[in-house]
Amino acid sequence: MDKKKESKLSRRNFITHSGAGLASLVMGGGLLAGSAKASPTASNHHKRFEGKVVLITGATSGIGEATAKAFAGEGASVFFCGRREHLGEKVESEIRDAGGEATYMRADVRNEDQVKAFVEACVEKYGRLDIAYNNAGIEGKASAIDEMPMDGEMGYYDVFQTNVNGVFYAMKYELPIMKEQQTGVIINTGSVLASRGSGSYAPYSASKHAVKGLTRSAANNARHGIRVVTISPGGTRTDMLRRIYGGSLEGAGQNNPMGRLAEPEEIAAMVMNVSMPEASYLNGEEIRVDGGSSA
Repeated sequence: MDKKKESKLSRRNFITHSGAGLASLVMGGGLLAGSAKASPTASNHHKRFEGKVVLITGATSGIGEATAKAFAGEGASVFFCGRREHLGEKVESEIRDAGGEATYMRADVRNEDQVKAFVEACVEKYGRLDIAYNNAGIEGKASAIDEMPMDGEMGYYDVFQTNVNGVFYAMKYELPIMKEQQTGVIINTGSVLASRGSGSYAPYSASKHAVKGLTRSAANNARHGIRVVTISPGGTRTDMLRRIYGGSLEGAGQNNPMGRLAEPEEIAAMVMNVSMPEASYLNGEEIRVDGGSSA
């Protein structure tokens, strides 16, 4: 077998080992301690998010899907949304078939009323909201600024309505619930392009800069026991990146210091990591999970 293919296969097997994913290994201390030991078995693995309620936007594929499955695998009740009903129902079924607890609700984060209903439905069903991962986002059309369409799907307004307004709406309705509880963690999805520009994806880059600003502003709710953090992934093996690369990810990530793309499960692991009580003094910060590409 080709060495690169063998390495990729080994990494995927490593990530999905024992059904708990890379998140279990990180949370269990393996990677944090510099160890590559296998994750704990079902008999001795302590589920770190047992009894917690996790809300996720944009969890019908990619990083959101991986995060929903990772939290559910660690005992959380997951309430998630996305526009594509067939994918949402599929993810919900897969989580339940694996013994986890999850509920899918169709909601478009561009619509404030739908976001409000989504957050309220989560609390109505599960009684509280401990962790919110505001992940829904789109990349927009590949275009120079002077040629960028303003209207239409994937146009300038669509990117900002999804990536910025969607995060704002979510926090607008998540924060009052967490204030009443006097506890909660909010994680917003940024990007490596939140720290630099892009000749082809200027609206996307600008929208992710805005997400960082929203995170920092919302972090002022820390006196209510609420922490707000941005997770900024680098190139990750998702459908979004496939669209950007024209369908194939062959060779993508080779210029990264690690020589590869991230797997969605690796980003999910970091989302879970910053959600833990041990990260209790982490607030208002952006964490780049990019393999060192912005170093």
